[in-house]
Amino acid sequence: MKVTFIGTGTMGCTTRCNTSVLVDDILFDIGMGTVKQIERLKIYTKPINYLVISHFHADHFLDIPNLLIGRGIRKEIENKLIIIGPIGTRNNTVKLMNFTHGDGDDHKYDNIEEKYNVKFIELQNEEQYKTEKFKITALTLKHGECIPINGYILEKDNKVLSYACDTSFCDNYYNMCSESDYMLSDVTGLKTTDMHVGLEEYKELYKEYPKCEFYAIHRADYNAESISGVEFPNDGEVLEI
Repeated sequence: MKVTFIGTGTMGCTTRCNTSVLVDDILFDIGMGTVKQIERLKIYTKPINYLVISHFHADHFLDIPNLLIGRGIRKEIENKLIIIGPIGTRNNTVKLMNFTHGDGDDHKYDNIEEKYNVKFIELQNEEQYKTEKFKITALTLKHGECIPINGYILEKDNKVLSYACDTSFCDNYYNMCSESDYMLSDVTGLKTTDMHVGLEEYKELYKEYPKCEFYAIHRADYNAESISGVEFPNDGEVLEI
């Protein structure tokens, strides 16, 4: 697997773009600015065949119109885009498209599947999406009062990678750590809150889960020194696994 850290920051972060991770042709989250960052990195959007949404906060969801319309302008829609997310993903996408580009027509995107050659897959806790090449399992996480919110376990090429962003600690989060070779996790600040994992607790996880490699993403503007057991990727970095 080729893992490209499109963005590793939080909303309001001044040093990094909003968190988004591309694993081969699977893009995890697409907050505001993500599409422009993909273009800056000279990846563009044609190689993206799957979009996986964790939840509907702006820094994880808001750039869907730019992705879909950009694919149309660049005539990249010959290949179907599979959009995977929590319950409500299609409805929220259509509402967002109507708000940003509906031109007063609330039904302009009722045929969004045909217009942009997309298919929506909505997953609840422990539900899976499978292809011949990979399997994605959705797990409900804890992000304050935000409902729904999914984390995902990706099984591909005999490796297991988890994406948990945003979240605080919860049973499914620990299950991800236990099952994964690579854990890409929200580490927003130094202290854990009801909304986010904190670095002080996160940096100890490798002791309990020694087979898992931990990558701190969704980081605010704190300075992270070298910490045993934790990697701090920057925007644009690539991990080959």
